[in-house]
Amino acid sequence: FNTKGNITGIVSERDYVNKIALLGRKSSETKVKEISTKASNLVTASPKDSVDACMYKMLSKDVRHLPLLEDESGKVVGMLSIKDLVKAAVAEKEKTIKILSDFALGKGGHFGSE
Repeated sequence: FNTKGNITGIVSERDYVNKIALLGRKSSETKVKEISTKASNLVTASPKDSVDACMYKMLSKDVRHLPLLEDESGKVVGMLSIKDLVKAAVAEKEKTIKILSDFALGKGGHFGSE
């Protein structure tokens, strides 16, 4: 982060493996800024983005984490992982299954069972 709280880069295990281990460098002799993915190359998300939009970003860019940035300030407000998105997608599918099941059983359809 810079002095304004904006993200300047990120280091992942993939950065470590690709830029230290595979190149035969020593981590004790390498600075984080040498291996980090710089902010200009980061794929990020906004709190306004949908789960599907975030999944698309991750899949299309082959990343497993998205820094969550405020729209106005660009400050980091969180970090999304692929696991977070999968959990949200599964919960949504389970809700849809419950609604359809209730409808099929005559329990009120789109209102769900309460």
